[in-house]
Amino acid sequence: MAHPKRYNLALVSCAMHQPMYAAVFAQHPQLNIVKVVDDPGQDAFVVSQNQKIAALYGVPYEEGIDRLLDDRQIDVCSVATQIERRGGISAKLAAAGKHLWMDKPNAATLREADAIVAAVRRSGVRTLVYGLHHTAATQRARASLRNGALGQLLSIHWDVIFAKGEAGTLPDGWRTAISPDLTRFTFRCEHGDPSGSGHNVWAKRELHEIGLYPIGLARYLAQSDVTSVYGQLGQYFLKTHADRGLEDFALMHVTFANGVTATVTTGRFGRLTDPGAGVNRGRLVGTRGSLVIDGVAPHALIYGAPDAGGGTDFRQTLPETGGLRESVAHLVECLESGRDSDSTAEDGRAQVEALLAGYASYFAGRPISLPLTRG
Repeated sequence: MAHPKRYNLALVSCAMHQPMYAAVFAQHPQLNIVKVVDDPGQDAFVVSQNQKIAALYGVPYEEGIDRLLDDRQIDVCSVATQIERRGGISAKLAAAGKHLWMDKPNAATLREADAIVAAVRRSGVRTLVYGLHHTAATQRARASLRNGALGQLLSIHWDVIFAKGEAGTLPDGWRTAISPDLTRFTFRCEHGDPSGSGHNVWAKRELHEIGLYPIGLARYLAQSDVTSVYGQLGQYFLKTHADRGLEDFALMHVTFANGVTATVTTGRFGRLTDPGAGVNRGRLVGTRGSLVIDGVAPHALIYGAPDAGGGTDFRQTLPETGGLRESVAHLVECLESGRDSDSTAEDGRAQVEALLAGYASYFAGRPISLPLTRG
């Protein structure tokens, strides 16, 4: 019997969520972590993280990401650089024929996201942008849509809000002041981790950082392209964000080409607000029933007509791992079969476009139609 193929994997920077991903990569029998790679000139925290993770898995730490382009030893690259660097690096690696696991969001601008898609189309590599697609709750929702339990999907609402960071106190009479500068998404600090993110940052733009989760889920469930977005941003909880002109909360109303509408709320409200990780809750409404999901508890509730496929009263407790292990297994299955993942570079591009439309809508004070012009 032939042994399953093993894929050599390079961890491209540990600036952001790479330690979390690497722990799961290391447990998959077909993935072999070979090295940690980053470009020279990174700040002390990133270099320290790179060295720490390389030592943890007993692999070398090398400087010079471009050295990967001609490295035939490497099959897959996990790109977890800072958001501001992520798009250009991912496009180069895809053009060089490397399969990609990409931290979310996979690009800072639409131009960068387009470049990744173009490179992937030319090279034919497999890609996966991390999201919450493979959590038990999301997969239960997808199954309910496929088996007709809800009838035709009409609308989606999803809340993803993290309980991380120190709330602080905003002064009396504070008025929201969101910076329109979308060239910087992450504000790193030298010591400590005020945001609770695990990578020494004061604050991040939360619509771009966390908003990808509910937007990605809404697209995945609606199975359609976004045609318009209306967004609102706020500074309600975190002084670290307000001091830097960054939103800690966002709300978006989204319309899809197939007529489905969705609303999402996202952001960060401080670790003392919730004893757990925060909120991950969805509601789906169809012509024959509705589905209420709590991805943190977790449980799923379905209410509908007796012939809707799920009964009039259904409750299921779901084992939950955050979907990371399942997403890694899904990528390997795609490598084996040559098929696209459930969250490709093209899906990542669509998510980035919707998020940028949310910012554009807030600053314009009106709904924004898609597609956006490149930028």
